Amino acid sequence: MKAFFLLALCLTSLALPSPGADKITIVLSDKAPPLEKIAAQSLATELKLLFALEVSVSDLAPAERSFSILLGSPHTNPAIPASEWPTLSDQGHVLKSTQKGLLVGGATPVATLWAASELSYHFGLRHLLRGDAGPIERPALKFTNINNLYEPTIRVRAWSGFSDHPHGQSSWPLEQQKLLFAQLVKLKFTHLVLPPAPATFSPIPVDGDTAGRSAFKGARFFSSPVDSGFRESVANAATDSGLIVVSTPPPNTIRIPLGSPTASVLPEFSSSRLEANFKTVQTSHSDGFTASAVMPGDLNAAAHFLSRAAYDPAQTTKKAFEHLIRPICGDGVSERLWLGFEHVANAAELIGQNDPSLGIPMDKMWLRHLASKSAPQEWITKVKNHYAEAVSEMYRGNTRGRDGARPLILYHAKRMEFAVHYLTAIEGLLTASYAASQNKADASAEATDAAVEGIYNALSAQADAARDASDLAAIALLNQWAYRPLLKSLH
Repeated sequence: MKAFFLLALCLTSLALPSPGADKITIVLSDKAPPLEKIAAQSLATELKLLFALEVSVSDLAPAERSFSILLGSPHTNPAIPASEWPTLSDQGHVLKSTQKGLLVGGATPVATLWAASELSYHFGLRHLLRGDAGPIERPALKFTNINNLYEPTIRVRAWSGFSDHPHGQSSWPLEQQKLLFAQLVKLKFTHLVLPPAPATFSPIPVDGDTAGRSAFKGARFFSSPVDSGFRESVANAATDSGLIVVSTPPPNTIRIPLGSPTASVLPEFSSSRLEANFKTVQTSHSDGFTASAVMPGDLNAAAHFLSRAAYDPAQTTKKAFEHLIRPICGDGVSERLWLGFEHVANAAELIGQNDPSLGIPMDKMWLRHLASKSAPQEWITKVKNHYAEAVSEMYRGNTRGRDGARPLILYHAKRMEFAVHYLTAIEGLLTASYAASQNKADASAEATDAAVEGIYNALSAQADAARDASDLAAIALLNQWAYRPLLKSLH
């Protein structure tokens, strides 16, 4: 199984400005709540990598030549003067320059954690679902003239990734869950929807004749991690990270699909649909949203938009995308990637209009095409071409990118390559079926061979992209329901 990866904090080796100090001290009470201690350690790691300076966490006053960060609130940290503390709601947080140092705090411990992530965001770090990506240019270390107050307009921001499908979050080992929870909190999600009994599934063979089996690193089966204590362990990890665990979506919230609205393994992100759904939340009398996720690797842009829009009513998906990509990739990259995602959105619209089940792993998911006796419809070819254009835009963006988040771009490129080959295989199956109905045996055989090659190439591309259990599950499921049944039908 490919290791669950964190995008590296890719920082350039530019000369550090001379700010008059050579270290940073995060001042934290020795009696600070656990979440504030997590915030301090996380912030220390991020600042050390951002500025290549010594960063320490201490309950003592900082030494000379040290930038000072006062973390917490007057209720949890005696070093923070009450006179500097603004009026905040229970989710409010603040970054504020004071004579004693930079105040980084929130009305509650989890809000303080959000403030810490906001500070690293201020300096160009971007929080993704698999880790953090650092800016390609080292920022200037300035703690002066900062006075930012953050209050949400959307108070309930829930994440729902567990489903009855193996490519949902139920297949993720505990360590992958923990890493995701840490990122969800940095993105200011408030709740985790964790079913009372997370779904299990029978082990799926991934040895022998398995397309894309290199992703499993020699494992014979792709198996469910769920055991008798799995839910409790996941719930504890989520709570310890700062999420509120609920068994069902919080009441009076509106479901927002971050990618596909179905259990599809295809990338189906739609920025316009996401923005429209969020506006529904804004204009309704709901308490917030429950974001549903199928393949989390596809959803960084969507999660980032919700994170920013919940605190900024004027946010748009395009503006949020620019703010996400430019610091970690450089100028001229976000435009290419945006065009690529627009092609994905066009493909998703066509799929939704014509065959919403196209990418859902299930019995006879591909054999139904082989039995259709119909030639490929125009919309199938259009979907394939949109994914092909998306691949081209991803690679154009990668060519322009400067270090930073290139692994993120390449992930999306490979996922879209997977989709191109997937549609190529379906085209081949439909062509083979139609040719057979016309008694054109040679043409049918040639198209069938193209279909087999297409699914093999699709799963090889998915193996190149695979980073988490959802990615691996897609390979295992498509072998189980598409590749092996197709081979069997030909013998």
